Amino acid sequence: MLASLDRAKRVMQIPTEDTSMDETLSLLIAAASQAIENHCKRSFRKKLYTERMSGYPSLYLNLRNYPIHHIEEVRADQILGDYEEIGDGRLYREWGWPIGEHNISVTYLGGYVLPSEATKEEPRTLPESIELACLLYIQMIGRNPGAKSERVGDISVTYSDDSEALPAPVAALLTPYVGRWV
Repeated sequence: MLASLDRAKRVMQIPTEDTSMDETLSLLIAAASQAIENHCKRSFRKKLYTERMSGYPSLYLNLRNYPIHHIEEVRADQILGDYEEIGDGRLYREWGWPIGEHNISVTYLGGYVLPSEATKEEPRTLPESIELACLLYIQMIGRNPGAKSERVGDISVTYSDDSEALPAPVAALLTPYVGRWV
């Protein structure tokens, strides 16, 4: 999950010893985390990934789940070793990549250490803006789920019709992390 239960409770000003909302908050954090990963078209969790992609006339391949910590294997018809990881999940190969449909497979350790998985040996590396986006989103969902506007006198509520879009402040925090592939 992109935010810890403890931090969510602090942000929402719920005493840490109060466990009455823990299940609801955990569900909100999980739902917000999934919505954010769907929006960004990637996973943020640090783990081993294998991606299959098509080779096309380019010197670069873009991997989804950066930062890349270690590349286990790059394979086309054979194992390729003549490439360079140049940051932000991009692989460079001087002679280009073999052209074909889903002909390249890359296995790599990538992603961030999430706040909920951080240890003393491996502290969190998830950017604060992603965690803030998650916390902001759970606050918005918790406050008025799906409500676009409210009015108290003569009671009126309008519900949002953009079911797939994240709220603008949340989306703005995530802009640098949205996938650059189709």
